[in-house]
Amino acid sequence: MMQTWIRRDKQAYKAMAEEWLAAPSKIKRDLVFKRTGVRWSELLRLPYWDPTRSIVVDGMHSLFLNLVKYHVEQVVGLREETKAVFPPATTEEMVEARRVWAKGVTRESHLKKVKMPALLGLCAENEISLPRPEGRRIKRSVVVAALIVSHPPAVEKYC
Repeated sequence: MMQTWIRRDKQAYKAMAEEWLAAPSKIKRDLVFKRTGVRWSELLRLPYWDPTRSIVVDGMHSLFLNLVKYHVEQVVGLREETKAVFPPATTEEMVEARRVWAKGVTRESHLKKVKMPALLGLCAENEISLPRPEGRRIKRSVVVAALIVSHPPAVEKYC
C-alpha cells in the first residue's frame, strides 16, 4: 500500500492547498480534495512549516493505538501499579467498617456500603492476605470475598 503513495514536496503540497482555498464553492473544494487529498491549513502561512514532514498526529488515532498510555507508562514512568493505590481510609470509614465486621459478615450485601479503603484496612487489621494482580487495581469483589471467607461466624448471645 505504501509503495503506491506519491511523495510530495512542500511546494506541490502548498499549490494544491491554495487551489482548494481558491475554489469558489464547497462543491468545487470537494472536487479538489477528492483529486488531491489536500485542504488548506493556516499552518501553511508559516514559512518554516513543511506539511510533508511535520504532520500533526490525530489525537483520537493516538488514543486508539495506545500511544498515550505507552508514553505515560514507558516514557514518563507512571505505571498502573502507581495509580492503583487507594488513599487511606478515614477514621469514620474505619469505625463503620469495624461496626459491620463486628456484626458478622456472611454476605456481600453486608459490606456493600463500606468504602474500598476501609475494606483494605479491615484486611490489614485482621491479617487477611489478598492476591495482588500485577499492574491492575484489586477488585472490590476479591476483597469482599476474602473478608467473608476469613470472618468467623457471628456468635449470637441469648439472655
